Amino acid sequence: MNISVGKKKQVSPLTRKFLYLQRYIEILNIVSTYGWGSDLVAKLDFKSLFGERFKFAKELDAISKLSEGERIRRAIEELGPTFVKFGQMLSTRPDLISQELIEELQKLQDNVPTYPTEDATRLIEKELGGSIDTLFKEFPDSPFAAASMAQVYKAVLPDGAEVAVKVQRPSIDKTIEIDLQILQDYARRTKKRSQEELGIDPETLVSEFARAIRKELNFKIEAGNVAHFDSDYPDEPTLHVLKVYKEYSTEKVLTMELIGGVKITDSTKPEVQEQFRIDPKLVASRAVNLVLKQIFEHGYFHGDPHPGNIRVLEDNIICFLDFGMMGTLSARLREQLADILIGVVTQDERKLTRTILSLGGGGQGVNEEELESDIAELIKTYAFGSTLDDFDLGAFLGEISDLITAYDLKGPRDFYLLGKAMSSIQGVCAEVDPDLNVMAQAKPYAEQLAVERMDPKRAIKEISNSALEVGKLMLELPYTLNDLLTLVKRYE
Repeated sequence: MNISVGKKKQVSPLTRKFLYLQRYIEILNIVSTYGWGSDLVAKLDFKSLFGERFKFAKELDAISKLSEGERIRRAIEELGPTFVKFGQMLSTRPDLISQELIEELQKLQDNVPTYPTEDATRLIEKELGGSIDTLFKEFPDSPFAAASMAQVYKAVLPDGAEVAVKVQRPSIDKTIEIDLQILQDYARRTKKRSQEELGIDPETLVSEFARAIRKELNFKIEAGNVAHFDSDYPDEPTLHVLKVYKEYSTEKVLTMELIGGVKITDSTKPEVQEQFRIDPKLVASRAVNLVLKQIFEHGYFHGDPHPGNIRVLEDNIICFLDFGMMGTLSARLREQLADILIGVVTQDERKLTRTILSLGGGGQGVNEEELESDIAELIKTYAFGSTLDDFDLGAFLGEISDLITAYDLKGPRDFYLLGKAMSSIQGVCAEVDPDLNVMAQAKPYAEQLAVERMDPKRAIKEISNSALEVGKLMLELPYTLNDLLTLVKRYE
């Protein structure tokens, strides 16, 4: 079965019903169990798809004792990996769902049983082209970790290297493709209402999600992400990058070095600090600095730096795990991000307005005066104190994303992911070191980008590239000089 969201492939109504009826019924039984049966069927007009005889499960009285958020979360967990991933993505979108539901969706877990190791070894042998006994010196009878899309085994290679072998669940790609098509059906059926009530195009939302989850299904992409990430930090003493064993990796099997250390949030425990020679304040500072460096210097950042994806090794060395979700920022977008930080620090709503319009593709037809007024209110809300010690950068980027949506601007693809990553690392490090000032650490990166923009070598390069770019540079230069001076004075 090879039906992909976003690809133009004509399927007859009869074939479509045959392919997806079973999964549709399973989904509707689950959602009706959690209290949305008749209402959902009525809103989505499923009778037109399945006919008048379609029946769904009765609602259970016990479920009614749960809050709506709890019911939604539990239903999503029962629906399986595609919907869990989709729920996790929605938890980063305050423009779409309530804060209460966001907090509930952040609890989503992959509550799935392990599958037989025999199935895993069969897949490994097929993918790597050898018997499990010749491929590995040691391979266990059971995994040490399991999630919705894969499970992980601690193994030993013939040369004695200890590795973690990530093995994809059998047929999970087919299951996900069916679910993606169903989500696309849902998006089509609710498009008009979603655009009127939320101001979003659900088909675009699902298509972006489909693109992301398909990448996660291909472990070669994750291996490539690790290699890209490693190339950005050839001599970074505070960072350890996982080694990937390419000869033991394919689209469905990923073999990496086995990492020790502790989860970053455990670095606050005295016994852990003594055992691994860890200073939690230094750990938090290094983790934030590494994420800021990913964003501002390299434009290639880890999209999901939650506590489980950050390990701390001996002597405060940071190691990121799970490179399935990475974000990319162009040089221009990194400069715009610096402009946002400078605009907040200098409390310059006009600068922020220019930047947001630029982020959104120009903003033809946008009421700039109204946008600037909204931005001024936003600055008042977030710019606490003269040094912005309490500034929540991740939440502020989320608010910027909301404004882009509210004014029908088209924001950069990875901008929401950027907000999520910053919110995540800021929350993690606040748990490790409550006194950490993220804005103070972000300031030098913004300053450096502002300085680089005034570099004569860059101006000459832009002159040789385009007269239009020269005009843009000359128009921006006075603002950039003023911004830089104001920024420096603000932190003197």
